[in-house]
Amino acid sequence: MPLLRIYLDVSSLTPASFTSILTPLLLPPESHNRITRYHFPADRYLALGSALLQRWIICTHYTSHRTLSSVPLKTDPSSGRPSHTATGPLRNSLAVEDYNTTHHRPPPGERCIVALSALTSTTPERKRRVGVDIVPTSHRSDVGDFVETFCGNGGAAGVFTPLEIATIMAYEGIRERVRCLYLFWALKEAYTKAIGVGVVMELTRVEFRGVRIFEGQRWRGVEVWVDGVDESGKWYLEVSFMRGVLGGKGDGFYLAVCCEREGITEEDMEGEWREVDLVEDIVKPWGGMAEGGFMDNVCDHHNR
Repeated sequence: MPLLRIYLDVSSLTPASFTSILTPLLLPPESHNRITRYHFPADRYLALGSALLQRWIICTHYTSHRTLSSVPLKTDPSSGRPSHTATGPLRNSLAVEDYNTTHHRPPPGERCIVALSALTSTTPERKRRVGVDIVPTSHRSDVGDFVETFCGNGGAAGVFTPLEIATIMAYEGIRERVRCLYLFWALKEAYTKAIGVGVVMELTRVEFRGVRIFEGQRWRGVEVWVDGVDESGKWYLEVSFMRGVLGGKGDGFYLAVCCEREGITEEDMEGEWREVDLVEDIVKPWGGMAEGGFMDNVCDHHNR
């Protein structure tokens, strides 16, 4: 299946398990610097999860990379977008054309999610692009001011178009307006990440139509218009809902995926988000260490 959706919940990490995993045996020194620059533990855990998940997706597709630390990754200096330079024999005849990651730091007690979407195919030379973004479906405080900041004064914030603002404000309840605003934001992030520019571009050049808050797991009825031109034939867009552990019905996360539509099948569109376990799926199989000793220490700290 060419379009993959993977997520990792790092909310069970502790300072002890974080330290036991962040070692030169698992990740190269340059990764350590990028991860430990963050002040808050939750941000460090998310950065660690992202680093591990990026290497995991390559290890599971290329036989030449048997350990996480051996995976060759690079970052675009202008956009900060990550990518890989892995080559060689493939494990399941599928190469990773492109991947993208996202994460969100939630309030205490909520799931701490790192998500990755990837495009794979039997033609490594093809380089379709993908972007992904995760957002909450609710705002923690000052929800009225939050909506006004982005939608007030005729869209002076420069994020949403008049049509998008009208769609958001058409909902009577402030809770529904917040959900719709976040949904639009996730789509904008996923699209700009897919094209490789991030949110530095003029966001009102990109307009999403057919957007609505939804009940259920996925909404695929979104169109993307760029500079007034319908680009929906080029880009596949979806938004999935992931339930959180706090709040009530409808509280959780939206996960938006944007990728080039070429080669995307109905089976791809129906694919589900798959959760991987930090220790059992990533560290144990691809950490490069035998059972016992170091590995036992990692598992012991993580399971406390």
